[in-house]
Amino acid sequence: MKFKKYLLFLLLEAVGVIGITKGLGVKTESVFDLLSYPLVKTADFLGAMSLSGSIGNAVAIAIYSLFCLIPVFVMLFRIKNKAFVKTDSLLVLVSAVLFAVVYLLINPSEMGLHGLGEEASMVAFSFWSLLVGYLVLKFADKLKIAEGKRTEKLLSLVLKITGAVFVFALCSAELVKTEIGIVTLLSFANSILPSVFGVIIVIYCLDVLSEFALDRYSENTLKVTEKLSSICILALRVTVSVTALFSVLQLKYINELSNVKFSVDIPILSFGFILLVLILSGFLKDSKALKEDNDSFI
Repeated sequence: MKFKKYLLFLLLEAVGVIGITKGLGVKTESVFDLLSYPLVKTADFLGAMSLSGSIGNAVAIAIYSLFCLIPVFVMLFRIKNKAFVKTDSLLVLVSAVLFAVVYLLINPSEMGLHGLGEEASMVAFSFWSLLVGYLVLKFADKLKIAEGKRTEKLLSLVLKITGAVFVFALCSAELVKTEIGIVTLLSFANSILPSVFGVIIVIYCLDVLSEFALDRYSENTLKVTEKLSSICILALRVTVSVTALFSVLQLKYINELSNVKFSVDIPILSFGFILLVLILSGFLKDSKALKEDNDSFI
């Protein structure tokens, strides 16, 4: 079986997420709060040190400055090693945001009403979102200059990360019970099906990428591409059908349900991923057909 190690990783991830969210009762929001933990604790440490006296305050300011300048130091290191590219300029902004975030975490009163509770830690996400944006742009830079097997490795990495995200979403989904059993079942299916199909499609994509690396125009590549197209179409049909049926049943049992949600709950990101893969698989099939036409002329 292909991708044994990756499938084992997904299995272990699923067991871990289920154990944390279902076994230990940790909410998904609490898992994401781990991202803010390092910055919050750093701010707490610096705040306590600054209140210890004039010397402590001076040391806290020095540590605060050095800590927040880390992205700039990384940029300078890349300049020194002649590895600097335009994207690295974003590190200056990352450093500036880090200065602001840590300062606000040290002085939550500066946030007004937003600083009155634990929600103050949410400002940490402004730093993480910018850092992730920088890393995505760096990845795009590498992908642009990559050739051959390196490109395939980078695309394979993206697919594997995407699969891990789908597994996390699948295993952290919660069952919301209603008065009608079939509505409860469809509600749960409506929330997990996009992730289920997402994982399956990632596996098929890895299979296509593997065959593509061997021979992009081979019969095997065409076969796995057609399988990928079929599963993408099936995913769209099943997911949209379940969403529609869920809405209809809510209407049917509206007098018996205490919690009715008529919004069209379509996972845009999952659907976008499926459609993108479907379009790319179409391009692969068209490319093979075009090559065969060209070969016939020769």
